[in-house]
Amino acid sequence: MDTNTNVSWAELGLSKEMLELIEKEGYKHPSPVQHLTIPLALAGKDVLVSSQTGSGKTASFVIPSVERFKEKNGTYILALSPTREIAQQTGEVFAKFAKPFGMKVAVCIGGANMNEEKEALAASPHILVATPGRLCDHLERGNVWLDFIQCLIFDEADRMLEMGFAKQIDLITEQIPKERQTLMLSATFAPAVEKLARKAMNHPEQVVIQKTAETAPKIEQELFWIPEERKLSQLMRILRQEKGTCFVFVSTKEKTFQIARLLINKGITDVTYIHSDLQQEHRELAVSEFKSGKFRIIIATDVMGRGIDVDDVAHVINYDVPKEAADYIHRIGRTGRRGQTGHASTFAIPGKDDKSIEAISKLRGVKAPPKDRPAPPREARPRHHDQRSARPQTPKVVAPPTQAPKQEVIQETIKPGLMAKVKGFFKSLMG
Repeated sequence: MDTNTNVSWAELGLSKEMLELIEKEGYKHPSPVQHLTIPLALAGKDVLVSSQTGSGKTASFVIPSVERFKEKNGTYILALSPTREIAQQTGEVFAKFAKPFGMKVAVCIGGANMNEEKEALAASPHILVATPGRLCDHLERGNVWLDFIQCLIFDEADRMLEMGFAKQIDLITEQIPKERQTLMLSATFAPAVEKLARKAMNHPEQVVIQKTAETAPKIEQELFWIPEERKLSQLMRILRQEKGTCFVFVSTKEKTFQIARLLINKGITDVTYIHSDLQQEHRELAVSEFKSGKFRIIIATDVMGRGIDVDDVAHVINYDVPKEAADYIHRIGRTGRRGQTGHASTFAIPGKDDKSIEAISKLRGVKAPPKDRPAPPREARPRHHDQRSARPQTPKVVAPPTQAPKQEVIQETIKPGLMAKVKGFFKSLMG
């Protein structure tokens, strides 16, 4: 498929007003997914898109859907998102391109004020962005009708299905007219995504930008075979050597707080965390403080991490190996975005994570463990992270550090919004 990046926005069939908005928002040239998807969407066709995280998928459906319906009154566009954070970010992008045309955007997400959302829906917004569960709540209460939706958008379709929203999606699509345009965007064409596409779409055009088997050319990947009790000391070593923004992925909600607290205790205080059990206001605060640069490090689970859109993440650290190989792609896709270089480090436990690393290696080139691999030697040391120019493309297998502090189970007692106070407290103790 042609992925020529020299195509200009003026060649995509957009109006003069939209081209002016695109220039104002700082979009230089359309990315491959944008220049292939936008003309098809403008023509009213169903489009099934597979493209990696950070490739510009959001603008590829926002711009043409606003262009198509900017002269109409009524709720014609519905965009479904898997998480609150993704829905909010999608709503922000819609607002940038829709409000100049007098179009209203409503965002409905779990944890927000139901009455305020009800009022927003009653005002007949042109564009509705929602998580499936929250939209079903409004449908059951009679707060919204979907009879006039003409453009249905599934953003991050693979993640929505992985999160168990298949039933809610069926309930929603049953209430939308069959004669409509459907745009489905996904990082992968998993079997569940293909099944949904067959049910919800009408002879869709397919846009495939990058297969998941291809290695991201600007992300250096490094694999550390390391026992659980030595992960924290290795994490601290990386965080102290890496001066840029860092994303740390862990396997459970409990670990996000525990690791953040342990790092603060060790003097690394520019850290915040996010997980799905936090109140919405605390989740929003954690994300905004990370994006603004108040905190350099954020610790997250897969579900939360995928909803944070930041372009300049320097380093992604997989503190725990993801359960699914595809999640590894989503994780490291946080770095090396829009032409920048990035780095990804993965901590794998010998004997426990062998199969997972083997599966990941088929997607991204991380060196898989040989059969009957012995435990890494204790005297070997990790490579110094300042020697990046000498690293080979295939990551080096390194041994864990020789010492590690004890990890304790800590109950969650503080929220991300209090991190600044905690930071000041520990600084005062340190003199």
